[in-house]
Amino acid sequence: MKGIGKRVTIGFLSIVALLSVSGMISLFELSNLSYDTDSILSASHRDMEVAKDMLRSAHDHSRATLDVAIFGEAEGREACRKAIAEIDLHIASVREGAPTALQGCLDTLSLYSAELNRLTEQYGAAEGMVMTSDSLQVAKRQMSGKEWYNGVYEKACDKFGEQVKRYITLSHGQMAPRAAQLSKNAYRSVAPVLISLLVMIALVLMLYYFVYIFGVAPAKRINKALSDTLAYKVPYKVKAELIDEFKELSDNIEMLTNISKSNKKEEENAI
Repeated sequence: MKGIGKRVTIGFLSIVALLSVSGMISLFELSNLSYDTDSILSASHRDMEVAKDMLRSAHDHSRATLDVAIFGEAEGREACRKAIAEIDLHIASVREGAPTALQGCLDTLSLYSAELNRLTEQYGAAEGMVMTSDSLQVAKRQMSGKEWYNGVYEKACDKFGEQVKRYITLSHGQMAPRAAQLSKNAYRSVAPVLISLLVMIALVLMLYYFVYIFGVAPAKRINKALSDTLAYKVPYKVKAELIDEFKELSDNIEMLTNISKSNKKEEENAI
């Protein structure tokens, strides 16, 4: 294969190769983008679920403690232990693999959980007594369950809830750099397509130019020269510089016209 056919083939194969490479790069980047997006969404969903479960378990612990302190239900202590065990399990589930910034928050949550457990386990006479004093006597007064719940336990429970909210804030803050990287990856996945599109437009325009210059224009000149030869009996002559197959075609047409003229003259001479 040579000449115009080779040029056209190379041009189209170049476009196909460019589109194939850019498509593979885009697919690779989109695959990474999809993986990063799933990772971020999964981590966010996991953190939200863990925080929701911890708050639910803290609420169950609060309700069970209320039953113990206000209503004196002894079986409520078992419910308190169960709720604390659930909280510790939720904390342990996210501790492994958590970044350093979250490890401290999780440690604090564990301390607050242990404090809630200590308060409920030790609730009784020792926690139900407060010291009152005046200038004449020092006396012990029994603190009611409601006073203990509102004055002691609720403060510890509120601290735990605030720490859970802080955990959510910190976990979302840890995702901000990954979200920024996700935005960069999105641009990286789209960039090859845009670049290949621009290059393809340029190649198509160049291909149009070369096809017109080396294909359409020579064909029109050859056709014009042949039409003039047939219509006006003028010698066949293409007024342009031809190359490759079009030059061979023009030479063959000129040869045929010359042969045709020679044959016609021989016929006239014979007559």
